[in-house]
Amino acid sequence: MNKKITLLFGIMFFILNTTVFAQNKTVTLHEEQSSIQTILSKIEKQTKYLFVYDKAQIDVKRKVTLKVNNKPVSQVLNTLFAGTQVSYTQNGNNIVLTIRKEPVRQSSVRLIKGTITAPNGEPVIGATVKEKDTDNGVISDIDGKFSIRIHSGAQLIISYVGMVTKTISTTGKSFLSVTLAEDSKTLEEVVVVGYGTQKRVNLTGAISTVSSKDLIDRPATSATHMLQGKVPGLNITTSSGTPGNSASINIRGTNSINGGSPLVLIDGVEGDLGHINPADIESISVIKDASSSAIYGARASFGVVLVTTKDGGEGKVRVSYNGRFGWTRPTASVDFETRGYYSVKTVNTFWNAYTGVNYMSYTEDDMLELWLRRNDKTENPSRPWTVVKERNGRPTYYYYANTDFWHYLYRENKPMMNHDVSISGGTKKMKYLLSGGYNWEKGMIKKSSDIFKKANFRSKLSFDVNDYVNISNNTSFYHSKYTYPGAGGSSNWYFSTSQLHALACFPTQNPDGTSISSHAFNGYRMMNSLLTIRDKDKHKGADRLDDFNTTTEVTLKPVKGLEVKANFTYNITNKRSMSRYVTTEYSQYPGMVETYEEPSAYTENRLKEATDYAHYLATNVYATYGGNFLKKHNYKVTAGFNYETKYMKTNSAYGYNLLSETLNDFNLIGEDSEGERRMEIKGGQNEYALAGYFGRINYDYDGKYLVEFSGRYDGSSRFSSKDRWGFFPSASVGWRLSEESFLSSARSWLSNLKVRYSYGNLGNQQVGYYDYLRTINIGTQSYLFGDKLPSSASISAPVSSNLTWETVEHHNIGLDASFFNNRLTFTGEAYIRNTKDMLTAGISLPATYGTSSPRMNSADMQTKGYELSLGWQDMFKLAGKPFSYQVNLTFNDYTSEITKFNNPEKAFAKGYYEGMRIGEIWGYHIDGLFATDEEAASYEVDQRRVNDIINSSSGALKGLHAGDLRFADLDGDNIISTGENTVDNPGDRRIIGNSEPRYQYGANLAFQWYGFDFSVFFQGIGRMDWYPAHEAELFWGPFNRAYATFLPKNFLEQCWSEENPNAYFPRPRAYVAYDNMGDQCRELTAKNDRYLQNIGYCRLKNLTVGYTLPKNWTRKAGIDMLRVYFSGENLACWSGIKTDYVDPEQARRGGDLKVYPWQKTFTFGINVNF
Repeated sequence: MNKKITLLFGIMFFILNTTVFAQNKTVTLHEEQSSIQTILSKIEKQTKYLFVYDKAQIDVKRKVTLKVNNKPVSQVLNTLFAGTQVSYTQNGNNIVLTIRKEPVRQSSVRLIKGTITAPNGEPVIGATVKEKDTDNGVISDIDGKFSIRIHSGAQLIISYVGMVTKTISTTGKSFLSVTLAEDSKTLEEVVVVGYGTQKRVNLTGAISTVSSKDLIDRPATSATHMLQGKVPGLNITTSSGTPGNSASINIRGTNSINGGSPLVLIDGVEGDLGHINPADIESISVIKDASSSAIYGARASFGVVLVTTKDGGEGKVRVSYNGRFGWTRPTASVDFETRGYYSVKTVNTFWNAYTGVNYMSYTEDDMLELWLRRNDKTENPSRPWTVVKERNGRPTYYYYANTDFWHYLYRENKPMMNHDVSISGGTKKMKYLLSGGYNWEKGMIKKSSDIFKKANFRSKLSFDVNDYVNISNNTSFYHSKYTYPGAGGSSNWYFSTSQLHALACFPTQNPDGTSISSHAFNGYRMMNSLLTIRDKDKHKGADRLDDFNTTTEVTLKPVKGLEVKANFTYNITNKRSMSRYVTTEYSQYPGMVETYEEPSAYTENRLKEATDYAHYLATNVYATYGGNFLKKHNYKVTAGFNYETKYMKTNSAYGYNLLSETLNDFNLIGEDSEGERRMEIKGGQNEYALAGYFGRINYDYDGKYLVEFSGRYDGSSRFSSKDRWGFFPSASVGWRLSEESFLSSARSWLSNLKVRYSYGNLGNQQVGYYDYLRTINIGTQSYLFGDKLPSSASISAPVSSNLTWETVEHHNIGLDASFFNNRLTFTGEAYIRNTKDMLTAGISLPATYGTSSPRMNSADMQTKGYELSLGWQDMFKLAGKPFSYQVNLTFNDYTSEITKFNNPEKAFAKGYYEGMRIGEIWGYHIDGLFATDEEAASYEVDQRRVNDIINSSSGALKGLHAGDLRFADLDGDNIISTGENTVDNPGDRRIIGNSEPRYQYGANLAFQWYGFDFSVFFQGIGRMDWYPAHEAELFWGPFNRAYATFLPKNFLEQCWSEENPNAYFPRPRAYVAYDNMGDQCRELTAKNDRYLQNIGYCRLKNLTVGYTLPKNWTRKAGIDMLRVYFSGENLACWSGIKTDYVDPEQARRGGDLKVYPWQKTFTFGINVNF
């Protein structure tokens, strides 16, 4: 492999750097008033030379008469360009024509004046007038006038947003009258669509684009994170702040009750956005409606994300480097309680109210010892944090510490760096690009390995065999490795277990260096993860991923207007994971070391290794033919075939009782107490295939009336043979009103106005690989047969003979408008998406049937939404220098509702019902807190269903008390209950909120002035409801488990007491937010409107400030461009959530918050182009 890579780079180096000086060949020409371009073409044919020139500089339309016989090419060129400024140089078979630059006399400076107007005669205010190849420039005034001092013979470059830039010679002129034409590039902009491209102005579907300039310099290491808030309707959800973590995406909300995600194609090949180097991206097209994505068929039922990477270009070698260095830190507060006295006092208060006894059996003398040390930031020799005393007749460790466990376990500032480099260039016939990226990031965990590394490589080669044939190759490789503490199998486990039992009164270790776990003051073990980190790199895990992809494509252009493409893709991914655990030791008595006796994930001597392997093959063959007739009728037809298949295999192995704690090899498995060498092996494999025939027809009349038809006939191996194939059509229309004669008077301010409508119908194949088959499940029985557990085989539940595609029907109406030479742009979308025949549980069958009923296509859902985007760009004069700025706003909203579901009684237990809004939160209304015990005792409503602790408690703890929640009896039966647990009889519950995000927005402001650039990007959600889940310690604190490690400071001050009757939280009591059964039978686990959180937020997503050094400085060092910058990600966040310890996006994830914290990033970087 290394030899092949070396050979590849050797060939590339030879191509880029070898210059062959051919002998000056001769030509014979007899031309009468022929153009220079014609003569150069004939010389190319006779000599095989290739002329390279810029048509904007070289006048090749000039006609001459030339008659030569067997004359050297050099002599012919001298004759052709005699008396002009054209010169030429030869590089191998390439002859480059350029304009000779006359030296400028620095002392010859003169004044040029002029006026700049638009085509309608109006003055152009704020146009940039710049002397070419200098930083000397001015801006036109309110009358369109300017004056500038320039060197004699210099050229002026005159530009304005939305208009065509002009370069004007000033030789012999002192006054210029310039008219700038409207720039049609905005309308002519090409957008990548399915199997081709289209002019933006001709689009009739819902497609949004993001360019590379929107992604550059962002410190996020995944392109997925960079898209958040950039595209209306594109929803990004991050699962954790783990280094290297990517995010999940969906388009236009909930797709199906069975899940579903958009198809991601990177240069036409299915891929992972997290595996592409953001620096390689040229553009991203997000296809949101079924009409535009129909050509991809069953893979694209919930939208498509098309990523196009950068290509090589014609010309000299270009080298680009971007390096960033910085650090990350948590977005939420980590200022937890570190004083042992207050930690024990808080925990005992909560525990005593629950059990009647203290969690920590400390005496008043012990509490006094903690009080005396309450302000000691570090251990004072006169007041040691660990003291040995007699307890129950034996020496025992007593602990009086003030430990900041968060900063002991985790680092608040974590270093990171990123490097990207690319090399590109080429000739008229061959273009190339080589790029590479490297990212390194250290994680939060201090005491053990927590490092993420990834590397990207991409090569793109394109070669024109002749005028009709092109061959190209696009190869990429991604590698990542993440090492973390091994216990639990992921870094998130670490954050879960570290939140328990380690009160601030405990030190990090005993004086003799032994670990602390079980201790004499309660029966609980202290923070299991402390043990795993103490033995650094013995408890460890590592995930490695390799992703290799190569695509070779042949393009044929046999006749004008016809293009035929055929490509083949091979992809292989290989993920390897390893985790190792060793037996851990601890000490609670001096001189005595103990180990855990029972097996568990963090105490066993165990090695686990797993592999996930997949290979993917895809073939696409398609042709596009376009043209026009009768001048105004334009058309383009695309038709083709797609086939792909993927094979996946998983293996895992577990080995126990290894003979070494540091060597990880299954050959080292030792015998257990019964003389057995214990090992477990598991595995599985899956495979699927997909084939489709597709077509699309585009037609427009004179650029006014636009029509598109497309369809795909798809077959998927995930369905039975009789339902395997389906046809999915779509259509869209558009009308450019701005091109109509009745709006001709508005063209001075109206650049474009288009209305459009699209309809599409797609199949969804995102179901199980073998749902249509009854499978055999292999397992092990729980009873002994002889002295072993026997193997078993069982047949799965029956499957429906009518199992078929889910279908997605999509209606979209859109409006595109631009004004004032495209300075102001607007896009609006409104849509309805009907997801039909969703797979659900079948009809209920009698228990005597003996198994579950077959799944059926029996549910429908409708999603309605709208999207808005608004942009403005302009330029004005600031301190005599051009100041350009851009503002872009996006906004979108949607709701989803179940329109069909087999649940006539509307029982909550079935999960869904007809008329249900996705994300509904049902809960109770709270009428406040009881002010006195008498008020609580006199409340006639039975609250035992939502507060079962009052039943299990005894004595003074039994029953309701002051500071408890007062649940409202909405149905008037004097019992707080769930009724029949149906929509029609929900008891005392009602809809109190919705967990779906509403009113999502993004706002970007950028400007450039005198080499400086600045951009700020805000992203947020207007409203999203969240009820803190079971074990959400960072919100509930000791209301969940009293012994929370990371206790919010002064938490008791937020709880009800006689001195604090208006507190937010009820009276202190442990386990009222703990619900391991999931039945919402405790005071705070019963969802209610008092503690429902609106986690809508506004986040300062990115801030970038840069400065580009003047070119007349950098060019002296051979540098085309040099820019330095600062960029920060997730710098600030504003939210209504009632705690500083939870990031709203962490809450958006749901669950118990026990995941790697979200991070903010600060980086400094440099861009260099050669």
